[in-house]
Amino acid sequence: MKKIKYVLSALAVCGLASCASYPGQYMNLNEESAAAVDYTYSPIDAITVQALKNAQEFAVLPPQILRANRTPKDYEYLVGIGDLVRVTVYGHPDLTNPAGITTAVPTGQLVGADGTFFFPFLDRVKAEGRTLEQIRLDVTKGLAKVLKDPQVDVTISLNGFRSKKVYLSGEVNAPSFLPISDVPVRITDALALAQGSTKDADLENVTLQREGKTYRVNLYNLLYKGDTSQNVLLQDGDTLNLPDRRLRKVFLMGEVIKPSSVVMPTGPLTLAEVLNDVGGLNQGTSNAAQIYVIRAGVDSAKGTLRPDIYHMDANNPASLIFADQFFMQPRDIVYVDPVKLVRVNRLLSTILPTLSVLPTVRGNIRALRGD
Repeated sequence: MKKIKYVLSALAVCGLASCASYPGQYMNLNEESAAAVDYTYSPIDAITVQALKNAQEFAVLPPQILRANRTPKDYEYLVGIGDLVRVTVYGHPDLTNPAGITTAVPTGQLVGADGTFFFPFLDRVKAEGRTLEQIRLDVTKGLAKVLKDPQVDVTISLNGFRSKKVYLSGEVNAPSFLPISDVPVRITDALALAQGSTKDADLENVTLQREGKTYRVNLYNLLYKGDTSQNVLLQDGDTLNLPDRRLRKVFLMGEVIKPSSVVMPTGPLTLAEVLNDVGGLNQGTSNAAQIYVIRAGVDSAKGTLRPDIYHMDANNPASLIFADQFFMQPRDIVYVDPVKLVRVNRLLSTILPTLSVLPTVRGNIRALRGD
């Protein structure tokens, strides 16, 4: 009788424990439970998929300050310190080549630290921050005092664009710098000079550093979707960096065949793809009605982090279609709940080993007491 009471008491304890807590992770969320804590809850359906798509399309536009750059039609190169200015005075080779240099490659007049260069009869000509046409007019006006109707042309010598540069770093095949010339330089020009990106480049999160600020540029949309708004006109001192994809991971946890982290490929990745890549759900333990995507969000009112939780019921055939339209973001966590029976079995597998040693413990206590 005492033994029966002991077993019943133990089972009662197990029952109470199973009602209160299960070992391991599980979520089993719904809209009602979400209202009690600080996170957002959304089912993965047509409305959620469309809302996320609209938000993503707006987010990939480059900042207005980059889109407002000058167009090639009104682009003019401004001469800088270190440039080699080539002045040609037609009919006067002694002025065109005052130093008597006979090399096949023309040099030019070096713009010094004071922003000027020397030219015969004119002494110092102001050049820094001015266009070639402005310099030509000044030289023509000055030479008109000593020459009759001088015909002047002003250019930058071959390889003479030395004052302004754009720097390329990160996952490009040839990190280097690109001189800015009288031809407008855009991101695609810089990328071509660097011999393109490597296979590990994160094209969706390219950064452009300008005047102490960092801007995001989506090269994937530029190169694969033809979004020319991303092809920003570069300016002196810009640094274009292509990061690697190492941190662009999606984490899979819970009742899937292969819990792991997956590095996102170049381009979009859907929930259906990432589940398939790890072998799908564990058919023996998973609760297909409780699949979650947990994403780091922001509470705009408080300015604090707040999880955004998206729920999919894979028992509904329509949800599988939406899963292939739900695009993952870096650092998303995909979690699949276990079924209740699995949770109970795990609880019992934790408690039963303890129950099995209780008679031994009880016998040891009796022995110590001399019973």
